Parts: sequence; C-alpha cells; structure tokens
Amino acid sequence: MQLTDDAVGSPVLEALEGNTCTFCEEGILLQDSYKGKQAVICDNCHVPGAQVW
Repeated sequence: MQLTDDAVGSPVLEALEGNTCTFCEEGILLQDSYKGKQAVICDNCHVPGAQVW
C-alpha cells in the first residue's frame, strides 16, 4: 500500500524544524519538499537535513 504525502505525518521532520543546519551551521531547517518528498531543508544552503520516503 502506498501512502500519499498528505496521509503521512512525520514527527521526525516536526522535531527537526527550526534546528540549525549541520551542513552550513548558518541556516535553519524548515519543512518543505525535496525531490517530491517531505523534508526539512536549510533556508541558507538548501541541503535537506532529513527526508521521508
């Protein structure tokens, strides 16, 4: 069974949102999509901190 993005909630992404980026240490992780999947992405360097498949 495949779930749609709307049906999937992610406590991991919620917990990471607002944290400092570990790649550039200047940005903040914000929930967004990355390559069509839910993710937290740095607002500075745009690297995903975590992604849900």
